[in-house]
Amino acid sequence: MSSKKEITSILEMLLDGNDLDDSTAQRLMNLWLKDEIQPVQTGAFLAGFRAKGASGNELASMAKELLEFCELPIERPKLYMLDTCGTGGDGANTFNISTAVAFVSSCCGVNISKHGNRSASGKVGSADVLSNLGLNLNASLEKVIKAVEKIGITFLFAPVWHKSLVNLGPIRKNLGVRTIFNQLGPLVNPLRPDAQVLGVASEDLLYPMALALNKLGMKRGIVVHGYGALDEASLEGDNKLIFIDNGQINRSSINIVDFGFKNFDNNKLTVTDNTSNEEILELVLKGKAHESQMNVVALNTALVLWAAGVEENISSGINKALEIMNKGLPWKKFQDLKNYLND
Repeated sequence: MSSKKEITSILEMLLDGNDLDDSTAQRLMNLWLKDEIQPVQTGAFLAGFRAKGASGNELASMAKELLEFCELPIERPKLYMLDTCGTGGDGANTFNISTAVAFVSSCCGVNISKHGNRSASGKVGSADVLSNLGLNLNASLEKVIKAVEKIGITFLFAPVWHKSLVNLGPIRKNLGVRTIFNQLGPLVNPLRPDAQVLGVASEDLLYPMALALNKLGMKRGIVVHGYGALDEASLEGDNKLIFIDNGQINRSSINIVDFGFKNFDNNKLTVTDNTSNEEILELVLKGKAHESQMNVVALNTALVLWAAGVEENISSGINKALEIMNKGLPWKKFQDLKNYLND
């Protein structure tokens, strides 16, 4: 079958509301990676997946194909690593919580390989704020990998590692809505972390993302949908979570009040521009931010500490994170990474 007929056949399948089997999902990603799908067809595929909803099997199969195209220039460090990359796309314009969580978690003893990008469908991505704070997004790939061992944290800028997908960026930006690539991004960290805390912007993404993580062999993970449609655990109310623990998948919920802290409205976490996002991140990492900003980072860090096996208790994880932040250690960790990647 010619590529053109094959693409049409897959698109028809998708638009009829059918899930793609593993081999077809992998083939579709292969065609994208080989730049054989036209922009107008890409738009149709993205709309089709959004209307149908991507299954966990589709996501895992496409992620595997993407990772096959992403070879490491040096051997993967023999470390238990964790990622805090989420789907984004919640439209809430909160400060970049998962980025703060990454540096706090690293100070708590977790080896962090954070995978991220500039914003595609939201306002500010992790790469935007880190770049504006002076982090070198274009350091050599070898150095980026070695930073995990040297510093305890690294940042993998997605376009540098997944160059075949760069052409899709403008299409996603112009669509301005969540697409399947918001879901695939967190699943294709080139360092293939052992554990992950993954925030989703919509409740209907909880199970497919958990299933995908499990199918990809994640040892431990948490998929979280925050109260008020955040893709992080929120301080405003009950947060819905799925825990993955060595092949077992279990649903749960948590509320910050369960751990002796008060609720805050999500609007306490919002920013209006890049500058204030950077200012908030710096203040959080220095332990000088508003109570709501400190507490939301502590709550999400506690989830990371569980996934990493550092703390089995969420309450003790929150307290450990606050202690680390109050000492200003995460800001030093950021400076260490910045200096290492710029050297």
